[in-house]
Amino acid sequence: MRLLLATLATAMPVPYHSLLAIDGKMTGRNFLPTTLKGGILRVEFVNKAGLAIEWRVEPMTGNCDTGKQTSFQLNGNKVWWAQQGPVQVSWRCAFDQRGKPLRLAAASTAPTTKLAGSGLGIVAASAKRY
Repeated sequence: MRLLLATLATAMPVPYHSLLAIDGKMTGRNFLPTTLKGGILRVEFVNKAGLAIEWRVEPMTGNCDTGKQTSFQLNGNKVWWAQQGPVQVSWRCAFDQRGKPLRLAAASTAPTTKLAGSGLGIVAASAKRY
């Protein structure tokens, strides 16, 4: 699924019919950002300039901060960040409707000069269940 990043704060980044399809297939893992194979929900958002962010909702194993290089407090949420080869990833953890822990992650191959870690962190921090 390939979608454009929402340009207006009031616009939903994912069309309603897509939300219903995702919700039907990914019960308990239907978090999506507001500003995603192997049991992992992945949705790629691309803005008009070609900047891509992959949104992931995956089962969490271990501690939420495993692999972190730094952390941020954004929108009232603790968010972690790490550079993993050419990919930078920012994430936070939450629980699904059944109480299972999830890692909500935003990843991009954009360099930090184009997309700062805190900017990617804002995407992870803004995730909410629809």
